[in-house]
Amino acid sequence: MALRVYNTLTRQKEDFVPLRGRRVHMFVCGLTPYDHTHLGHAKTYVAFDVIARYLRHKGYSVFYLQNVTDVDDHIVDAMRARGLPREDVVRPYWEEYLEVMDALNVTSVNLYANATDYVHEIVEQIQGLIAKEHAYSVDGDVYYAVDSFDGWGRLSGQKTEEHLAGARVEVDKRKRNPADFALWKAQKPGEPAWDSPWGKGRPGWHIEDTAITIARFGPQYDIHGGATELMFPHHEAEIAQAEAFTGKRPFVKYWLHTGLLNIKGEKMSKSLGNFWALRDALREYDGEVLRFFLVYAHYRSPIDFSPESLAEAKASYGRLMETIGNVDAELRTAPASGAGDAALRSAANTARGVFEAAMDDDFNTREAVAAVFDLASAVNKALGRAGRDALVDARAAFETFGEVLGLWRRKGVREGLAEGLIDALVQLREDARTRKDFASSDRVRDVLAAHGIVLEDTKTGVRWKRR
Repeated sequence: MALRVYNTLTRQKEDFVPLRGRRVHMFVCGLTPYDHTHLGHAKTYVAFDVIARYLRHKGYSVFYLQNVTDVDDHIVDAMRARGLPREDVVRPYWEEYLEVMDALNVTSVNLYANATDYVHEIVEQIQGLIAKEHAYSVDGDVYYAVDSFDGWGRLSGQKTEEHLAGARVEVDKRKRNPADFALWKAQKPGEPAWDSPWGKGRPGWHIEDTAITIARFGPQYDIHGGATELMFPHHEAEIAQAEAFTGKRPFVKYWLHTGLLNIKGEKMSKSLGNFWALRDALREYDGEVLRFFLVYAHYRSPIDFSPESLAEAKASYGRLMETIGNVDAELRTAPASGAGDAALRSAANTARGVFEAAMDDDFNTREAVAAVFDLASAVNKALGRAGRDALVDARAAFETFGEVLGLWRRKGVREGLAEGLIDALVQLREDARTRKDFASSDRVRDVLAAHGIVLEDTKTGVRWKRR
């Protein structure tokens, strides 16, 4: 089955065919580091991490680029409120972002590009837009003339007048059209600024992303991702800027948008004050539990967050981890073959097929995770009846699923050493039992139990698992 993705631009699922063979250029709107990263951010960045992982699993060479909006109105406001230079506002929140993304196992990004590193490219693009009469300067500011672009509203379906209706924003009378947006903002006292042909100032928000992607990918690329609330006006503005500047359409072949993370029917956001900072969430829940909670929903679907839904995700993920642990334990003592081999191999092959078909259908992680649960159920029925080779096959399937979904990540050297020590202690207990030294064997069992290691006697010998 061919991979199909839902393209917001065409409002339909399409076969995924990159512009350059098996090479994929993917850009996702990144963080504005002026406040804590929250669970709503994580929904988007985990989703595109999975998408990048699956594309690589399918054999594509993916270059995943994320911008960092390290100068904009939010950051300027934070500078004023906190009495700090721009760098001191940005740095701690950016470092926090990297830490929490690491805890969520978000590892697919090839390059984080700071907007302030592309001011030269931004100025060049603005000059080009002015030369082509798609932009105009007024008193050191530069605005994009939306009336000059015939594709405005193509992505979102919204028109200029719809966007302006009911807006409670004071209209800048210097604009030719109230909907015209800033490409360059003249410096005000205390604001960071760079040199330009229009005087000192800073970039507008929309032009930053366009400059970065054209500099890195050229005039056209494969995938642009982001949260659905960025579709208008931000992504609409990106299209208008890029296509007017380069003269090539479409700027992006596939537009992918993630659904909202809601709390009591409202999106989680800083502006509403209802966000849960990831650093706080990670004090209560393991990063993989949070990731599983986010993955167990299709990326385009909204998620309704509640403590109950997160507790349910924690319990479900715990069951999966217990099953994988049971397979690992069984592998230590299982015979080469067993009566349950055929059923287990069939279940593993079926799970692989269902998982792949789900991911090929617009990265449907909800259905993909259902396939993982089906395999877990088959494994639990086969324990004690399946041989080593069939168990290895099932374990390999879990490993593939985990690599794509970013879950049950590979054990590190220290954890591998710990497992080796546990195996040695279990063997010491067995030796003591063989000698009928039950006092020693009980002491070993109690020590292991105190550290959360449970021993189970099976037909094929003793096995251990973490409680």
